[in-house]
Formats: sequence, C-alpha cells, structure tokens
Amino acid sequence: MTDAVGTRHATTPEIVELPERHAAVVGIDGRLDELPRLMGEAFGLSAETIGESGAVIAGPPFARYYGFGERIQAEAGFPFSGTLVPTDRVRETILPGGRLVTTTHVGSYEELTQAWDRAAAWMREHALTSTGAPWECYLTGPDEPGPPITEIFWPLDDHRPSPRPRAGCPRTGTP
Repeated sequence: MTDAVGTRHATTPEIVELPERHAAVVGIDGRLDELPRLMGEAFGLSAETIGESGAVIAGPPFARYYGFGERIQAEAGFPFSGTLVPTDRVRETILPGGRLVTTTHVGSYEELTQAWDRAAAWMREHALTSTGAPWECYLTGPDEPGPPITEIFWPLDDHRPSPRPRAGCPRTGTP
C-alpha cells in the first residue's frame, strides 16, 4: 500500500470474524475540532469507571461512529471483562461480533479518511453491505514512538461465506 510508514504497512481490507465484546463508553456529540478533547475525556472516564467497578480493560481504546456532518455523533471507550457499574456518563455497550471488514491505517489521524475510503471502495467492489456503525481501534497512540496505528472495523451482513477466524479488536499485537 502507498501509505506505509517504516516497516509496517497499511493493509488491504479483508473480512474477519470477531467475537462480541462488552465495552464501557461515553457518548460524544461535537465538531471535528473538538474530537481529540472529547475522546480523551471519554477514554479517561471509561477507564476510571472500569477500574472502579472492579472490571479489567480488555483491549485498546476505540471510537464507534453513528453520524458525520457539522457535528459528529460517536461513542468512545474501552472493551472490558468483568462487571461494569455504569455512571451518569459511562454506560455499557456491545461491540458486535460476526463478520466485519477491517483495514489498518499507519499514520496520522488526519489521514484516516484514506483508510475509510479504501474500506468503503473494497466493500463496494465485493458487493458487501454494512449492518451497523463502524469503529476504529487505536492500537498505538499519538504519544507513543512511531506513527499511530489504527484498525477500522465495519460490521457486515451474514449472507456470505465465512472468513478466517481472527482474535480481532481489541488486539494486543501489532498488525
């Protein structure tokens, strides 16, 4: 792929199968320029609530997107194992299992549109239909050495042949 950095490469989209995951999230509704602050707040609150509940963070942070426009509607947080005690801001949700299209982006968050476009074009080429809100998993962050690594997941209908099984997001290794 042309958006490779160092020895890690962006991936060609592929179909994977993932297990359903429980997650603690905070709802987000804001402008694009507000997302870094809102997501940082959501990650902090959800991690705190998971810990205070006696549950355990079970993977990297993610954001699931419900609407784009002048304002962006999303939820951001962490998958967890155990029992979550919700708060006035943090609630439990499910990251769906089953068949998903995934691709990996290596590079700045400002360039993530390339990965979304690559996945959407690949889905059209393969006549695949999304059945739910897509999400991003942040395998590395902006404060870590090297470029950020982000995985994108897009849920699919279940009317196609099964893909190869995969541990999936949240994944603890690198792509």
